[in-house]
Amino acid sequence: MRVMLLQGPPSPFARELGAALAARGHHVTRVLLSFGDWLFGRGAGAVLWRGRFEEWETWVEARMRAEGITHLVYYADRQPHHVAAQRAARRLGVRCVSYENGYLRPDWILVEEGGQGAFSHFPADLALVKRLAAGLPEPEMQRRYGHGFASEAVAEVACHLGNWLFAPVFPGFRADRAVNPVLEYLSYLPRHVQAWRGAGAADRAVARLIAEGRRFHLIALQMAGDYQIRANSGYADLRDFLAEVIASHARHGPAEGLLVVKRHPMDNGRINWPRVVARMARRAGVADRVLFLDGGDLGLLLRHAAGCVVVNSTVGLHALQAGCPVLCRGIAVYGMAGLTHQGGLDGFWTAPERPDPDGVAALVRLMAAAIHVRGDFLAPEGRRAAVTAMVARLEAGLARPFGAFVPVPPRLMQARAAGIPIAPWEANHPMGGGSGGLVKGVAAQVGRGM
Repeated sequence: MRVMLLQGPPSPFARELGAALAARGHHVTRVLLSFGDWLFGRGAGAVLWRGRFEEWETWVEARMRAEGITHLVYYADRQPHHVAAQRAARRLGVRCVSYENGYLRPDWILVEEGGQGAFSHFPADLALVKRLAAGLPEPEMQRRYGHGFASEAVAEVACHLGNWLFAPVFPGFRADRAVNPVLEYLSYLPRHVQAWRGAGAADRAVARLIAEGRRFHLIALQMAGDYQIRANSGYADLRDFLAEVIASHARHGPAEGLLVVKRHPMDNGRINWPRVVARMARRAGVADRVLFLDGGDLGLLLRHAAGCVVVNSTVGLHALQAGCPVLCRGIAVYGMAGLTHQGGLDGFWTAPERPDPDGVAALVRLMAAAIHVRGDFLAPEGRRAAVTAMVARLEAGLARPFGAFVPVPPRLMQARAAGIPIAPWEANHPMGGGSGGLVKGVAAQVGRGM
């Protein structure tokens, strides 16, 4: 292989992955685009790029062509530089490989051709998933590797705050972050104090809710700046999702039922969710039917909930594993018929489609075998395990030997119907036209070795 590595996570992972590939005899080029890249990735084989963003796609295409690159590997498929690089790579027939924090938490890493969500090539047909998963072993889910919160926080702050402080040194870098990192990190200080003080109250509220046996549905909020909201849903803002769900529950939910809104544990506190939720509930006339939780045992809630509503969070997968009906309002790899509710939002409150337990088990087996590796981005032992497994997966052809690779990403049409931009194909590409061009454009790329 002739591999080009782009941005990695805030850790030495990308540098160590490049070194491992080179040690196996593969040609490796690592392109550093920001201060964070330099901080964690400087060393042999690294190329520093500091040009204007408008020049990036032309430059990276020329570099891939000159070096005969066969694989483009990047962390986070929607990062602006990665989207542009994918367009260039597909013109050259270069295989694109994205890696991320896994769907299977906590110490799994996702490795997929192309990207996640709408851009995933993982099958969307449950019958096919069951057939491909037959005979695969049950994954061992007990945590093997781990890192403390402090090490993750230090790495994140060093990377993203450094990108902001040294922006003049990298004038062409575009970070995929909705909030200035200074404001974001400062907001965490009062937020953590608030969460610590409210943890006991949330636990007591959950215990009381379950003891009373009251029917409730759970809304699991994602991070307000989560790029999966922007890239894999039709919502411009998480508040739009929340308002829609509360209004629907007010009109069609059971009068005796409760809607429980759970804050994401890593939410930065910049949005006053308790106030937002209370205001929305009052406007919908259901102030007494909506409960906001800042904490509480998620697993316990999922085991007792009548249903769970998410945009596309991995909480949806955890809910399926708990046997809880799930309504996914965005695009997620698990959002398929037989697993999640396929009817409308209004009908979910009284007649949810329950997940097929055999289908859920098959999905987890196939995802673990075909698009995940065990490991961790920060813990040294976890990095070593993940790097070794990822090199082996790249050499073996990724998910293709398992059959878990659909040439045309099966969720792209859903993305177009939801009004989601279909980058990296939308700019000056056959897929930028109507749905016919969409399918033909992908097919053309498949024929050229996508």
